[in-house]
Amino acid sequence: MIPDQAETTALPQQRAAAPRVRERNRRDKRDPRLPIAELFSVERARRLWESLPEEHRQDHFDAANMPADYLSAFSKRTIDKERGWFTQSLSLRGLPEPMLWELAWCVHQQVADGYGINTGRMGELRRGLVLAVEHGGPAARAARSLTAMSHEEWGREVRGSLMRANASVNSHLPVLVENGLKHLQDRLAHAYHDGEWWRLNVWNPSVDRRIPQREHEPYGRTVANFSQLTTEWLRESAKWWLSVQLSTERYVWSSVKSRLDHLKWFQWYIDQAGCAGPHLVDTPEELRTWLRGFVDLLNNHTAMTGSNKGGRLAKNSRRGPLVTVEAFYRWMYDNRDEAVRVLGDRRWGGLDMHHCVLFRLEDKPRLTNQLPDDMALEDEVISKIAAGSGALAAPKTEGGLDDRQAFHALMLLIRTGRRMNEVLMMDFEPLLPLLKTSKQQDKEPDGFVARLAYQQTKITGGDPPTIPVDQEIVDIIRLQQKWAREFITAQGAPAGTDPRYLFLQTKNNPLGRRPYASATFHSRLGALTEKLAITDSVGRRVKVSKTHTFRHTRATDLINAGVPIHVVMRYLGHVTPAMTMHYAKTLAVTAEREFLRYKKVTADGRTAEVEPSDLYDLLHLDQRADRVLPNGWCMLPPRQVCSKGNACLTCDKFVTDASHRDELQHQLSQTEALIARRQTQFTGRHGEPMGEDNIWLAGRVAETRALTKVLVALDQVSVHEDGQLRAVRGAGAADRPEAPSTISQQEPTA
Repeated sequence: MIPDQAETTALPQQRAAAPRVRERNRRDKRDPRLPIAELFSVERARRLWESLPEEHRQDHFDAANMPADYLSAFSKRTIDKERGWFTQSLSLRGLPEPMLWELAWCVHQQVADGYGINTGRMGELRRGLVLAVEHGGPAARAARSLTAMSHEEWGREVRGSLMRANASVNSHLPVLVENGLKHLQDRLAHAYHDGEWWRLNVWNPSVDRRIPQREHEPYGRTVANFSQLTTEWLRESAKWWLSVQLSTERYVWSSVKSRLDHLKWFQWYIDQAGCAGPHLVDTPEELRTWLRGFVDLLNNHTAMTGSNKGGRLAKNSRRGPLVTVEAFYRWMYDNRDEAVRVLGDRRWGGLDMHHCVLFRLEDKPRLTNQLPDDMALEDEVISKIAAGSGALAAPKTEGGLDDRQAFHALMLLIRTGRRMNEVLMMDFEPLLPLLKTSKQQDKEPDGFVARLAYQQTKITGGDPPTIPVDQEIVDIIRLQQKWAREFITAQGAPAGTDPRYLFLQTKNNPLGRRPYASATFHSRLGALTEKLAITDSVGRRVKVSKTHTFRHTRATDLINAGVPIHVVMRYLGHVTPAMTMHYAKTLAVTAEREFLRYKKVTADGRTAEVEPSDLYDLLHLDQRADRVLPNGWCMLPPRQVCSKGNACLTCDKFVTDASHRDELQHQLSQTEALIARRQTQFTGRHGEPMGEDNIWLAGRVAETRALTKVLVALDQVSVHEDGQLRAVRGAGAADRPEAPSTISQQEPTA
């Protein structure tokens, strides 16, 4: 978390340098808020008014003059509950004419963008503004535009007006005015601004269509506010840098947000230590000391939230700001001549080569991405989640959460292994036909029946991603489509209208243009976690809201089932094998844990002296496949070659464990049967059975004795669980029982 206030101790060199940079800091510290009031003019407000269709240019709306599109967007207010009387009327009267024009234009834009209009709140907003312009201070009484003051200043004027007029209105009116005006002012700033979009201090993609966005942007409703970068040269250059990265598709919107957060750390340090402008210090010799202070600030900061709360910031949280600041300055150096022209600040031309590498290697903590060992869920846990997931859709009167959409989305997450936003941002019709031959249809009547298209929200480029799905997933999608159609019909959408997305935001979304919010989904799954209180086999609490665990589980299932890596790559939407093998680590950990569960015995029935963990490393099971035997393992060093042939059972390098007991018992039975057949044949040919000195018989008898000793030893040291012997299963073996859930466990095949 980026703190608002903090105390740091400046280095002696920084304290000594402070006087000579303090004056320059004051010059660079200017009001970061773009003066929206200066953008306003009566002529511009009139153009907004005249851009509206004629039937929308009204100072009030009621049953007599309500446009058809407003009728479906305006909320109803109850007048008489017993008689069932309600109204959708909205008045904008009592305000200065330009302010009325602005409100009318904002209402129209919200309806055109698919938002609803809460007539009650909009009416309260107008009432508060009327009070302010009639009974407020000089600034409010002189105001002609909604942009004349900030939304906080309007709120203060409303509070003062309530006291002066002694009006008996809603006590929350000032807050309603502040909250309502904040979004409206963003719209008007965009409408009044004639320059380049990135010059604005607030970037709001939902109202400014000039901001480059992916077609399906998970964070497209969030706002980037540069006002917290209070140093002018840093703020203006950061806006230019990030706008270019966004326009050239080097960054996506979520990247812009994270880089802006990193720069806020840099601004915080500048506030503490001061700086000498874009070049930071007066001489190159001072730069290392100044930058080291920034590193120390990050290293010594106490985390306020997260898993490290009360301790140091995590390594990645400390590394991010350093990497961003360095990338920013490297880009500004490469474009320093253009920066002077675009930003109008000649100081950028003074950057030198030493600004390209600001931090040493040891300054930046090493990037860590270590996964916890509970990322892949156990079969029993998946079964419990599936069995209890019905609480999401159950009515609140029955103790449920009354959210059928969350139930359907969770089912798709478990079954497909997609990322959360890939599910929540699916098109309304995501199913495509799956071309199959008649032989395939006859052979696999319950197999894959369609392809599912999803939004690839993390990796850009390539063909539109799809995966094969079975009938159960198709049924889930059809049920969700039915729910979505009924929802937008109830919201007043025209008959036959399909929403844009399969999963829909349920508030202020009458046309279904906005997807189900990931924050809402996290909240629902958090509530489900508390309700189910599921634990894994070692007693750890399972958080259903950690949706990426379903992806890890699905990937691990596919790898365990022996599906080739390139097929798993395609299924998961990965572009490199390294990304897929990231998930395969779970399989390696599982294999090692299972190997170590069993005692190892030698051919003479003694317990192996080598520690199981050392034995696992020595065998190199994942690299030395020639040392893996059908009934155990060979401990012969890798550089040595065995010349004994099939003599493992009489070799001191042979070890085995209880996971091979069935194979060893079968081998003993087969060997004894072979001895009996050969004795019968020998007796018929020579008139007497083979003697004990017969070399063939002696070898076979030695094998049966070794097998008997091994089996007796295994019976003494075998690990039993629940009264049943557990066996090791390798990749490709079917060792995952059918989960008793509403979800089919059928896996795709290569």
